[in-house]
Amino acid sequence: MSVPQAVPEPVSGTCPLCDAPAPAGLDRCGSCGYALAGVDGRPSAFSRATLLWTSIGFFAVYLITLAIVLATR
Repeated sequence: MSVPQAVPEPVSGTCPLCDAPAPAGLDRCGSCGYALAGVDGRPSAFSRATLLWTSIGFFAVYLITLAIVLATR
């Protein structure tokens, strides 16, 4: 039985998918097209407000669905 090895972190300035060099000005890898959001100091793909409002929206849909199910019983 072998012990699983940890996946090494990508070197700063490289694409985490294909390890091609990723210049600072690009939003996507020039080699494979992978989105580089959050890599090497780039901003995340989603802001905190976006994630908060998305979570609130999902929770609201859940509550509405729950209310409908309980009303039909």
